[in-house]
Amino acid sequence: MLGREVQLTALPDGSVRADNFGVVEKDVGSPTKTQVLVGIRRLGLNAGLAHRLGGEGTAYGPGIGVGDVPSSDAVVEVLESGVDGFQPGDLAVGKVPWCTTAVVEADELRRIAESESNEGLDSHLTVLGHVGFTAYTGLIHVGDVQPEEVVYVSGAAGGVGSCVVQFAKARGATVIGVVGSGDKVALLTDVLGADRAINRHDGPAVDLLRDAAPDGIDLYYDNVGGEQLEAALEVLNFGGRAVICGAVGDAGDPANYRRLIYQELTMKGFTVTAHEDLRDQFEHEVGGWLREGKIRSLHTVFDGIDRIPEAFVSLLTGGSSGRVIVSVPSQLRK
Repeated sequence: MLGREVQLTALPDGSVRADNFGVVEKDVGSPTKTQVLVGIRRLGLNAGLAHRLGGEGTAYGPGIGVGDVPSSDAVVEVLESGVDGFQPGDLAVGKVPWCTTAVVEADELRRIAESESNEGLDSHLTVLGHVGFTAYTGLIHVGDVQPEEVVYVSGAAGGVGSCVVQFAKARGATVIGVVGSGDKVALLTDVLGADRAINRHDGPAVDLLRDAAPDGIDLYYDNVGGEQLEAALEVLNFGGRAVICGAVGDAGDPANYRRLIYQELTMKGFTVTAHEDLRDQFEHEVGGWLREGKIRSLHTVFDGIDRIPEAFVSLLTGGSSGRVIVSVPSQLRK
């Protein structure tokens, strides 16, 4: 069976470009007794993958060289299976290559029950998916957010950030988000329910944050590093916490790290893959919020496997809101 996949064809020279990737045909092969043949229906893209292009591996995957096919979390449709528990037409979530069709180990997939399919395919890659689990782990487990605390979120209109904003509100916190445009400011307050939103282009980060939080902040959820992290350290109240989820570009170290001493602050990073024990709690609580209408899936969709390179660059340059998802039509023979 022939399929199509997206390969890294040239290492980025500075910023990642769409022409660093190419779409090629491939022979998919047939599944063994422990595998299933799947067609990708939705593919979620992650900004952190850019750090592995031509670089070293991380907790989230190996380094990616020329000729390699990146992988991301996806909603897939079973096309062929000899494995108990999976039938053609079943939907599942798992990490798969950037391709139209793939053979994967059945035990690496989590079947989506019929009752869950009503949530919408995109939700399984946003609030109920990897970015939602990342947001939940950092905010609830690492950050220990409490009702009525003031939470500051950077990259607040992104895949993880938009989930953090909503989850913090659902837990009763006051939420301030920082984004990169006026449209995203409106998105945060009018759609996601943030109490206040900052356009980072309106002035120095620390001044904007002090204006938005005159009584300080209690918890900072960091998706970008750099000046936003430094601003948060300046404005965190005594005993405050900073959760480090990600960083963009050459964020560098905070110049004001001594604030950790004087204010008895806590700054802690995490990788979500080390916290699978929280999965059931996450799915129960966040699934309940979704069914109750307290949260929503925020995503930007690109149609077709050929648009993966364009979609990935849009994610890295802030040209989209929420999780960036690539949609692929069903390949199941009716």
